[in-house]
Amino acid sequence: MSQNNINPNSITRHWNTNENYWITNPAMRTIKLFEDVYQKDKSSKKAQSSKLMWAIALCCDPHDSNPWKNTVEKEKRKLIAEDFLKDKKFNWEHKEIVELIEEYQNRVLTIAQKELVRYEKKLVERGDFISKTPYSMDSVDDKGRVIKGTADQLDKMVVNSGKVFEQLLNIKEKLIKESTEGTLRGGAAESAGETGQF
Repeated sequence: MSQNNINPNSITRHWNTNENYWITNPAMRTIKLFEDVYQKDKSSKKAQSSKLMWAIALCCDPHDSNPWKNTVEKEKRKLIAEDFLKDKKFNWEHKEIVELIEEYQNRVLTIAQKELVRYEKKLVERGDFISKTPYSMDSVDDKGRVIKGTADQLDKMVVNSGKVFEQLLNIKEKLIKESTEGTLRGGAAESAGETGQF
């Protein structure tokens, strides 16, 4: 199945992590990378890979019913590892985990959801940068050279943050439209996932 054929609003809809992920989301096994994870799992009823897939979905799916959707990514990863996976040493940067997250985002999220994730991440990065950068005015060193301060740039960044936030709100409006109309951007035909058949 091609990448464009699996692009639902979100395959995972009920978020009952007590259920087996593969039974709740059988369509995910049509994606080779996830099928490989399923086949390699030798635990009873594929419990280990089910838990891993729930963790990935909780981490990167912005679906409205995801209880972790409003948690900042760094904190979210830490808490999911400790509270859900019960593994404080879980490595989100492991190559296999990074590939699974990227595949989930590429194959499951809609265009608007991908934009939402990207903008929210940039807003957090922008906020961190602004809060950690002290204000300073232009000054002159002992050789008479002007040392540019940070005040003007920081003020511009604060103003532009409002514009980025407006774009974020526009993306959220797109998501509301997607969920209410059940259509894809660009007028493409709905997939089985988008019509709720998954």
